[in-house]
Amino acid sequence: MKGIKMRSIVLSIALLAACSQVFAASNVGQCVYPKSKPGKGGRLEFIKPIYISPTPAPSEKQVLTTFDAFTIKAEANGFVQLATVPGVEDAPIKTIGWVKLSDFKILDLRNCN
Repeated sequence: MKGIKMRSIVLSIALLAACSQVFAASNVGQCVYPKSKPGKGGRLEFIKPIYISPTPAPSEKQVLTTFDAFTIKAEANGFVQLATVPGVEDAPIKTIGWVKLSDFKILDLRNCN
């Protein structure tokens, strides 16, 4: 009986560890901010241009021009779909488009406003 209890405890711990890794593998719901550096005069500058695309593959694209925090709505092939963060004005959440995840840094959720 003692061996069965020990096996079930070990199995439960292994299952819990496996489930937590699955959830940690996704960036959906994370808060991100464009990678930037201080420029001349103290203003922020993008480290490099960040291109926004309507699909998760390089296609027609626009350049991101705002330094805002975004949430990740979906993820595919190294690209993430960005959405605006609800603010004080309670503006509707808008989908921005697809960008490379490597162009952004992940913020703590408490800093996502």
